[in-house]
Amino acid sequence: MKKKKIILASSSRFRASLMGTLNVDFTCISPNIDESRLPNEKPKDMALRLSEQKAIKISNENNDCIVIGSDACASCDDTILGKPLKRDVAIKYLEYISNKKIIFHTGLYVINSSTKEYKAGIAEYVIKIKKLRKKDIYNYVDTHKPFHSSAGFRYEVAKDILIQELTDNENDISGLIGLPLKKLTFFLQHFNAI
Repeated sequence: MKKKKIILASSSRFRASLMGTLNVDFTCISPNIDESRLPNEKPKDMALRLSEQKAIKISNENNDCIVIGSDACASCDDTILGKPLKRDVAIKYLEYISNKKIIFHTGLYVINSSTKEYKAGIAEYVIKIKKLRKKDIYNYVDTHKPFHSSAGFRYEVAKDILIQELTDNENDISGLIGLPLKKLTFFLQHFNAI
């Protein structure tokens, strides 16, 4: 049986890089959706909803394929911290999360565009951030420019600089980078896509 085309509903180079480790042919298409939070929406619900919206939008525009949507959401003290986009906002976020626990939720939604059958899940990570000095925050922001990462936190470069303690219930750190590969592999196997 011929494998279906796989589409990653994302313009994120981090997700594309993670996807590339699975050694499958795939295409990236940006879903261009409104990523605003709904009133009183919980971080976990937001991550899953945005993952679903991305996957469904692209699956409605493409026939006979498997579409992957994923989105990450970070929260601290019940405050959702999005992508800072600017230096001053990244600094403000890092000052806010210093010496606190931050929770990352990474949603995953995989859909067969022909049958509309889907699999969905969430990966969750709890991180205790070190007590950060101003000069360390400025150095991290200016060196790594984490403007397109939730809460200004990029695991690949932050692990030694920012993290005091990490609880990874998934036993799969890839979800913290943007795409939970263990769950994704299971979902793609379900759809006979790999």
